[in-house]
Order: sequence, then C-alpha cells, then structure tokens
Amino acid sequence: MQEDKKGYVKLYRKIEDWKYFRDPHVLQVFIFCLLHCEYVKEDNTIAKFRSGTFETTKTEMTKILKIGRTKLYECLKILKDDGAIDYSVSGKITTIRVLKYDLYQTILGGNEKDNCSQRVR
Repeated sequence: MQEDKKGYVKLYRKIEDWKYFRDPHVLQVFIFCLLHCEYVKEDNTIAKFRSGTFETTKTEMTKILKIGRTKLYECLKILKDDGAIDYSVSGKITTIRVLKYDLYQTILGGNEKDNCSQRVR
C-alpha cells in the first residue's frame, strides 16, 4: 500500500447530501479509498495505475479500518452499486478504482478549474 502521506483530496460539503453520508462504515470505506488512490499527473507514463486506483488486501483494510470482513464486503458492494467505486479481486489482491476521481483531486500546477459548482456524487 502507498506509504506517501503527502497531498490532499477535495471533499465538498455536498457530500452531506449523499444517501450514505450518515452510514459511518460506508463513508469511512469511501474516504479510505480516496486517501489511498494513486495520483498520477497526466504526463507520467511509468505509473503502475491510473489516477484513482490502488491495490490492497481486504485483510489490510479490515485491520486499518477496524471493521469486520463481512461489514467491509457490504460497504464495498454498496459503493460499487452506487457508482462510487469499482473493484476487482485477483487472488488476495483487491484493485479498487474511485470513479470520478478527478472531482476529488486536480492536477497541481496545471490550469485548475473550480469544481465547486459540480455535484460531488
């Protein structure tokens, strides 16, 4: 898992309108995904993943998030069904992609546009 803790993600206040905002486990898993995604500048051709994607194991996620495996599966399914993430499993490795990741992270130093008027979800 990515150890670099530098940087930030955008989190708009409109997330309070999201139907799962008041479900602490789903929200926690979603924010975990945002924080662990690869962030790749457009000109980087050697990156392992595209922006918004990361690899982990479900065991590692349950340890970090301090939730049970069943609850984690439930949250991942909710997020996938809601269109917030997509994921695939290959052996023990789970590859997670945050859909619409560009709403949460912009390319620094480029022509950044203000996404404040866009709906977060």
